[in-house]
Amino acid sequence: MVATIKILVEGLTNADSLAETEQEKTRPTITLVRDGDVVMVADPGILDSQKTLVEALAKENLTVNDVNVVCITHSHIDHYRNIGMFPNAKTLEYYGVWDKESVENWQEQFSANIQVIRTPGHDYTGITLFVTTENGMVAVCGDIFWKLDYPKTAKDDDYALNVEELEHSREMILKLADWIVPGHGKIFKVNRVQMLAEEDGLIAPPQKETKVVLLCKKCHKQMERHDRCLCRPWLCHNCCQCGLDCDLCGCSHKREVKKNI
Repeated sequence: MVATIKILVEGLTNADSLAETEQEKTRPTITLVRDGDVVMVADPGILDSQKTLVEALAKENLTVNDVNVVCITHSHIDHYRNIGMFPNAKTLEYYGVWDKESVENWQEQFSANIQVIRTPGHDYTGITLFVTTENGMVAVCGDIFWKLDYPKTAKDDDYALNVEELEHSREMILKLADWIVPGHGKIFKVNRVQMLAEEDGLIAPPQKETKVVLLCKKCHKQMERHDRCLCRPWLCHNCCQCGLDCDLCGCSHKREVKKNI
């Protein structure tokens, strides 16, 4: 089984169109991620009323008591203001996984379909969730991207702590993800943001098809997109740990075929 993602509250910001006499308005995109026993809310930040989030959870047949993990993509208060709403939840953030008064290091492979990777730049505490869903890899990345087409480049982020690191984080997410949940907007497809960048002349359109090369997390060999296991895309087919009864990826079947050749 793969994970599921649901946007509970769609974020907003007027930072890209703020007039001198206008007050800045912002709220984060609040996301529900479910993977097996994990019921996670990412970035439960500033809201006019906490009732908005309570009602959004109710539509998913959940209460604040059902949430067992809260993820903070970075340490800006507009992304974590309402963390205290969830009395039974551990907190996943840059420094570790907190459970009441205890903290331990988080594992990059947080659960079967959730991978956590540090993505500094907007803030040094930035982390991104890479979530494997039936529709592909979804990156919940906070303000690495605020929303579709904003900031256009890392240099356009007025709040960026380190532009060079932000550029690297953006490039990595664009290479690995099929979809992006930004910090303050709708979920969007990766190829859409690349197209906009080309239209604006920020990057040159490719002259020929380019292949993204990734490294298997287990054997560290290079793999292209078609070499990835569908349900564990950080592993190649040979290292996939699925059983022969897995109907999603079929990696074990491919290994069996190779043995018989």
